[in-house]
Amino acid sequence: MYPTDWLETLLATRTRTMMDEFGSFYAWLEGAQGGDTLLLWMNTAMFEDVAPQLPRQFKGRIVLGLDISEDHAAPFVRALHWANPRRALVVCDGEGLGLSYPGRKEVAEGEWVAWDDPREARRLEVNLRFGFSYLETRAYAPWEAPAPALLATCEGPRVGWLGWQRGIPTYGLGLVGLGSSLETLLRAWRMR
Repeated sequence: MYPTDWLETLLATRTRTMMDEFGSFYAWLEGAQGGDTLLLWMNTAMFEDVAPQLPRQFKGRIVLGLDISEDHAAPFVRALHWANPRRALVVCDGEGLGLSYPGRKEVAEGEWVAWDDPREARRLEVNLRFGFSYLETRAYAPWEAPAPALLATCEGPRVGWLGWQRGIPTYGLGLVGLGSSLETLLRAWRMR
C-alpha cells in the first residue's frame, strides 16, 4: 500500500517530501529553531491515526517516514540515512514507550522463535512495484534502552537495534495516546 495521491499532494504543498527506492514516503516538518531532528517512522496505514496527534508546535524538525513494508530492516536503515535523525520513534500498536525487544527470528513463514534458537533465519525476497527488490533476513536482535521519560511501557519495535547500532536512540511509540506520549518526549528532549 502506498500513500494516497491526496496525502502526497497535501504534504508536498506544505513541506519538502520525497519517496525513496524502498517506496517509503517522507515529509520534513519544520518547527522553531533550536531543536534536533526526530524520525517518526510508521506503517503507511497508521498515518491517518497519527496525523491528528502530531504536535502543532515544536523545536527542530520531525521527519515523517511512511513505511510500506512489514517493519523490515532494510527500509528502516535507509530511512535513518535520509532523515539523519538525532533520535527515532517507531509507531507501533499499543500504548506507551517501547524500551526493549527480546529478539526473534522467523525460521519458516509465520514461525517465530527466540533470538538464541540455533536454526537459521529465513531470507525473504521482497519485490517492489517498480522492479526494485531486496533481501530481508528475518532475524531481529534484542535490545534494551533507558527510559527518556516516565511513560507506560510496551514492547519496542524489532528494528530498534538498527538505530542503537548506529548511535541513534530508537524507541517504540504506541499508537494509543500517541499525542500525549509524543508531547512528553519532546519536552524531555527539549524539542518543545
